[in-house]
Amino acid sequence: MRPVRTAALLVLLGAWLGGSLFMWTVAIQTFANAERIASTWGGLREGEEGVSAEGLRMALRYQASEVNRALFRGWGPVQLALAAACLGLVWSAKLGWSLRIPVLLLSAVVVAQTAWLVPETVRLGRMIDFAAPTALPEVRGAFWKLHGWYSALDAGKVAVLLIGSIGGCLYWTDYRVIPK
Repeated sequence: MRPVRTAALLVLLGAWLGGSLFMWTVAIQTFANAERIASTWGGLREGEEGVSAEGLRMALRYQASEVNRALFRGWGPVQLALAAACLGLVWSAKLGWSLRIPVLLLSAVVVAQTAWLVPETVRLGRMIDFAAPTALPEVRGAFWKLHGWYSALDAGKVAVLLIGSIGGCLYWTDYRVIPK
C-alpha cells in the first residue's frame, strides 16, 4: 500500500505545482490583455461616447483585478485540500520527516496565504482600484508589500513543489519501478 500512497502523493504534488504555475500565468495575462485591449482597440474608445482612453484602461484593469481576485480566492481552498491530502498521505505512508517537513511548510504557507494574505490584499486592492495614482500612498504601500509577500511565499512554495516532484519521481523510478 505504501507505493500506492507514494504515487498518489507525487500526483498531488504535480497537480499542485501545475495549478500554481497556471495561476501565475493567468494573473500576468489578465493585466497584459487589459493593457493590450486598452491600447489597441481604438474602435471601442471611439464608439463609446464619454469614455476616455484612460477610463477604458481603468475599467479593463478593474475587470482584470476582479478576475484575479476571484481566482486567487478560489485557489486557496483548493490548495488547502491539496495540503490536507498530501499531509494525510505523507503520514499514512510513513514517508519520514524529509517529506513531512516540506509538506508541513507548504501547508503553513497556504494557510497564511488563504486566511490572511489574499483577503487583506483584496481589501486593499479594492481601496485603490479607482483612486488617483498619487492618492492613498499608505494603502498602496501596504498593498504592494502584501503582494510582494504573497509572491515570495508562492515562489518558495513552487520551488519546494518542483524539487519535491522531481525528487519524488527520481526516487520512484530508481527504487520502485525500474528494477536494479
